[in-house]
Amino acid sequence: MKRAALTSACALVVAAASCTQARPEPITPPSGQKARAAEKASPSASTLGPPRWVVPMATDWIERTEAGVDRSLASGRRVESRGADVIATAKDTAEFDGATAAPSWTVAPAAPARYVLFREREVFGAAEWLGEARSLGKLPAAVQRTFDWVDGTGLVTAAGVFVVSPAGGPPRKLDLPGFAIGLAADARRALVLTVFGHARLTMDGGATFRDVSAELPDATEIEVRGEDLHVLLRGEESRLVDARGSIVSDRAPQGPTRHAPPPDLDDRWPEESAVSALDAAAAYGLRWLEGDALTVTEGAVARVDLRTGRATALLSIETGDDTCMPLRVKDGALLVCESPSRATVLDLASGGRIERTFDLPDAPSWDRFVVADGEALGFVGPCEGPAPGSPADVVASASPTNASNQRSPVFCVRKSPGVWVEHTLAPADASDVVAWIPRAEGAAVALVAIPGTFLHGAPRVTVRGALRVVRVARNEPPLDITTYSSSTTALLTRALHVTPDGTIEGWLPSGHGPSSLAAVTIDPEGRPRQHPLPAQTVSIATSGRFGLARTETERLFETTDHGRTFRPIAPPPSGGSSEPMSCSEIGCQVGTFVRIGWNDGSEPALEDTTPPKPNPDYQRPIPEPPLVRLACRYAGPSEGKRIPDSFGLGYTKTPIARAAPGRIGFTGGMLIPLNGPQPAGMTGDAEIAYVPLLDLAAPITRATIPLSRLGPTPFHPYEIRLGYVLDGAKVRAVATSGLGRCAAPLVDDAGLTIPIGGCVDDPTVGVVHGSRVLLVTGSGGDQAVSAVELPKTTRTPGRAVLSGARRELGLLYPPEGAGRFDLAAGLRGQDPVVVAVDAGGEAVLAPLDPDRGTLGPEKRLASLADLAAASDPRCAPEPDDARVVLPFDTKIGLAQGSLLGVTASGTAGFAVLRWSPSRVCLEAVELAVRDDRHEPELGYYDPPGTVRKVVARFDGKGPGKGTLVVLGFGAEVRQPLTCEGIVR
Repeated sequence: MKRAALTSACALVVAAASCTQARPEPITPPSGQKARAAEKASPSASTLGPPRWVVPMATDWIERTEAGVDRSLASGRRVESRGADVIATAKDTAEFDGATAAPSWTVAPAAPARYVLFREREVFGAAEWLGEARSLGKLPAAVQRTFDWVDGTGLVTAAGVFVVSPAGGPPRKLDLPGFAIGLAADARRALVLTVFGHARLTMDGGATFRDVSAELPDATEIEVRGEDLHVLLRGEESRLVDARGSIVSDRAPQGPTRHAPPPDLDDRWPEESAVSALDAAAAYGLRWLEGDALTVTEGAVARVDLRTGRATALLSIETGDDTCMPLRVKDGALLVCESPSRATVLDLASGGRIERTFDLPDAPSWDRFVVADGEALGFVGPCEGPAPGSPADVVASASPTNASNQRSPVFCVRKSPGVWVEHTLAPADASDVVAWIPRAEGAAVALVAIPGTFLHGAPRVTVRGALRVVRVARNEPPLDITTYSSSTTALLTRALHVTPDGTIEGWLPSGHGPSSLAAVTIDPEGRPRQHPLPAQTVSIATSGRFGLARTETERLFETTDHGRTFRPIAPPPSGGSSEPMSCSEIGCQVGTFVRIGWNDGSEPALEDTTPPKPNPDYQRPIPEPPLVRLACRYAGPSEGKRIPDSFGLGYTKTPIARAAPGRIGFTGGMLIPLNGPQPAGMTGDAEIAYVPLLDLAAPITRATIPLSRLGPTPFHPYEIRLGYVLDGAKVRAVATSGLGRCAAPLVDDAGLTIPIGGCVDDPTVGVVHGSRVLLVTGSGGDQAVSAVELPKTTRTPGRAVLSGARRELGLLYPPEGAGRFDLAAGLRGQDPVVVAVDAGGEAVLAPLDPDRGTLGPEKRLASLADLAAASDPRCAPEPDDARVVLPFDTKIGLAQGSLLGVTASGTAGFAVLRWSPSRVCLEAVELAVRDDRHEPELGYYDPPGTVRKVVARFDGKGPGKGTLVVLGFGAEVRQPLTCEGIVR
């Protein structure tokens, strides 16, 4: 958490206090008669009581009734809550992806679609929030967002925008070209922002629209505040569209934000906090007076009423950029914080006074503090001065700070306020310590895991004054203490605890346990025992003696004794995922719900009687179906060559040795030497191989490029993504941002890409205009238009080339929702244009100013769903044709069964199109495919360094020509195709 200073401080000991500039009152931990008296006296007291499920305010909120009941969608289920407690749920078990309430001005009594819900592509309507949800029909794509419209509820999908009438019936398509986002303030006034950033205002219920782009420049988002349309512009500016349609900027928005929960004036929880008070309490809270919780948020310690979810008091903590956690020791409550340069211990009983600091410069990445709840606190490192260098990690023979479970050989334990005791291990144990446990009066226990399966010649337990050393074998049955850990280091850990008789119990890292944890007990003589987890456990969240486990069948089990025993518990009031995310002594975060309280045995276990169900996380998502399909057939036998024991792309005269492979779009591959990066830069040569774009012969072009062309870098280039540029009758490529180091110099020198001085954002489309290349980079969010002067020299693969000078012409700021469109670029006549097309095929064109980089007004084009081959008689050239290159994923596929054994992968492709308002024609296409006839193994994964694609061109009359290209390690296959055209 980032710490921002608060302007006031409040005493946490008061249930509802007013903030003043006075010094905060002391905070004292609950104890004995004082705690019981406070609980009895306070009328607003809340207790943990029996475990219960609550809904934080961060859920999908729908509305609040006049009776103060909140309606929301939590983990896919419809619920009603008062305060934080769930009071009712829908009787059915249906799960929904989202929901909203219809605009108030459109709703009649008992309207069948008063509430609109959706799941994947199906839309439902309900007259009552918890009532029956009836299907209204299916959309061509899943719902991405909802909005109020002049006559119903608007639904935005990747394949278009639809409106649901409160009277029910199938959703109707909203015919507004280039619609990115829109919002209605009432039955007549609404604003639409287009994919190219233009603003359209209607004052007559959508009958006509007025272009207000000049008055709302770079508008990005719309919301309703009171009676006004509040338009957010780029930066901090905003405008208001009032009831008369006037656009003003000289007054602040008035009234609450529609579809947002009303503010709770009694809640002191900071609005800017990324999590709710209940989420924070469940993640790292402590029990406090009157059953409330003590937790932390940005710049403050907060007291949280667990009944209402409100923060009733705050204590400002001036800690800069620290991350902080609360804890309880024998003599009070403390706060530990960490910044890049130091770790700090603060005493909450004195209003946040700093008790101790520890220097952290150059300190290894260990857990910083260890607490035995209610007993003692320790710092992993020395009491004074910087942390010592780590001893050698003899097990891993690698850096001990590289996610190793090894810990510092020095440990500092808090004995009393301001008094700390340092413990140091002997050299024989220093290399293998995996955990420290603080004890009262400054004592400590060190857990040493010696490599091997059994201990040989070393005592299991050694006591030296206040230090007790317990030794186990790292792989001693049943232990499997991993050398390295996948989990990140923690500011505060509660993993282990020592009982009065010397028994260690808690959680250790394990290579055989879910979440890499195992519940263990080590008796006073040092003999370990591992406790079984519930059957089929896939994940577990722990905090000290508490833990919550989830099984493959979505059942939940709790433990309150460090994993010795587990009890089944009732699931959250939803059918969604019940993944436990974090826990504390207050409870657990589970999906969008919070469970408050733990069953310590005083209450009977709540048996989960719901039938088990498969985990949806293991299901592969179904790809979007293509809009149109390319119909091709084999035109001759395949031809192939193979050389064994080679790892190069395709056939070579001699085998190529194994190297680190990388992708180049879906048209090539690269091999990087396995010797890895050197301090002065990468050495050796990269082998680049690719198939030229849209070449029916599909030859392999090879080049050997020195890795020194990448300059000094410690990063391996794993992937080179490509953007596509229309250049007359050809399509050329530019290097875009991929995985690892930008490898543009490699593909530039190999002759595949236009040298533009580096990589640009992905995705990128462009067009050659005169002596320059115009590029449009990015999708949604900020976009840039830039120009690059074309090199005047002809490139030879394998030789260094001079990059063109890239100059930014302008920035585009598309509104929220523009990301559902794919962009294409090209020319209409001699003028550059940009085309945006959604998943449903609806397309608009905007002229691109080649000097300023701005986009003109949109013009509707024919739908991509009506695509025809360029050889079709309907595709004779017309004056208003725009010729563009369009990258896509699933918009164009292969006709099923036309090429037996070959299917479109749905992962990559680009097409050259001629587009006008009346039709759209396909001139050429490249499509990534899978060829099951030549696949070495089943599955959807395509390894890097391979190429599988179909290339098709429609250059004349009659059927088009195509080629199937399958290039693997040391093997290549090509087969001629005849492509008849496009089918639906």
